[in-house]
Amino acid sequence: MNDDISPERAELLRLRARLVAVERAALAALEIALRIRPEALEIFLESRRKGLSEAYLDETFAPDLIDPGERTFVAQEVERLMRALQSEMGLQGGIQAPESG
Repeated sequence: MNDDISPERAELLRLRARLVAVERAALAALEIALRIRPEALEIFLESRRKGLSEAYLDETFAPDLIDPGERTFVAQEVERLMRALQSEMGLQGGIQAPESG
């Protein structure tokens, strides 16, 4: 490990790398699903988007988020990121995210 990086920063960087790896693997799986059954994927992603963004507003979901403001923030981010994913895949309901370019 690099001695110039603090243990706290190294942990954040590991989490970031893990998220990137999981995201890329998920995107590969979604691309396969899009080729095999595009209509089913579109319905699935739309239902997951709605379900997740609503779930985070329920205090029994992800009970580690006790602050209502954080819960709302995460719900909005899930909504935004799922719509961006739908946009990138050319699916209905998608809204391009600013970071997508």
